[in-house]
Amino acid sequence: MRPYDPKLPLFSLHIPKCGGTSLLHALQSWFWRWRVVQHYPEHGAPPPAAVKAGAKMCVHGHFNGGRPGRGVLEIYPHASQFITFLREPFDRYVSLWHFLPKLATERGDDEWLERRPDFETALRRRARRQQAGDNAQSLIWYFPEPVEHTDAGTQMDRRFVFVGIMERYKESLDALAKALGKKPAKLEHLNETKRSDDYSEWRQFYRSNFADEYAVYEAALKRNDELLKRYP
Repeated sequence: MRPYDPKLPLFSLHIPKCGGTSLLHALQSWFWRWRVVQHYPEHGAPPPAAVKAGAKMCVHGHFNGGRPGRGVLEIYPHASQFITFLREPFDRYVSLWHFLPKLATERGDDEWLERRPDFETALRRRARRQQAGDNAQSLIWYFPEPVEHTDAGTQMDRRFVFVGIMERYKESLDALAKALGKKPAKLEHLNETKRSDDYSEWRQFYRSNFADEYAVYEAALKRNDELLKRYP
C-alpha cells in the first residue's frame, strides 16, 4: 500500500454503514474542518460537483461507481490516494436494512415505508438483482475502479493509504492516525443504527449469493492485518 503524501488530497471513500460518520469526526480533528470536504449526494439530486482539493485536504463521502456520474474517478479523475473502512458484508446489509426506514422518514417518504417488504423478500430481490448484474447497493461499487476490471486487493495495494475494518475499529483508527502522521483521535460512535431482530439464519444465504463482497472484505482483512502490524 502507498504511503500518505500530504502534498496531494486524500479521498475517504465512505461505504454506507461502515463507520464513515464516526470517521468524518476523526478526519475533521486531523485536517481541521475547513480542509475536509464532504461529498454526500442529496436523494434524487444530481451528484455534487468536484471542488478544488489540494495539499493537506481530504474529500470524504459517498462515491458509487454503480450509478452514472457518481464514481470517485468520474468526479475527481486525478484522485490518487484513498482510505476506506469495510465491514463484514452481511452485518453491513442488516445495518443498512434497519437504517433505510430512518432515511425514508427524514425525507417524508411515507409511500416507501408502507410498501417496504419484509427482510426475506427484500434480500431475495437483492440476490436476484445481483445475479442480473444490477446491484448498485453493493460495497464493490465504492472502489475507484470496477472490481471486475481491477480486483479490490490490487486497488488497495496500488491506490490506498489505509483500509480499516469495522470489527477492529479502534485499532484501525489508531493505526490510520499513525499512517497519516496524526495524533490518535477520540473514538466517537456516531450514526449508529439500533437493531431489533436477529437475521443470522440468512448469513449463509448472503455469503453464497454475494461472494464478490466477501472477496473484497477478505482482501481488506489481509491488508488490515499488515497495517496493524506496521502501525502498532
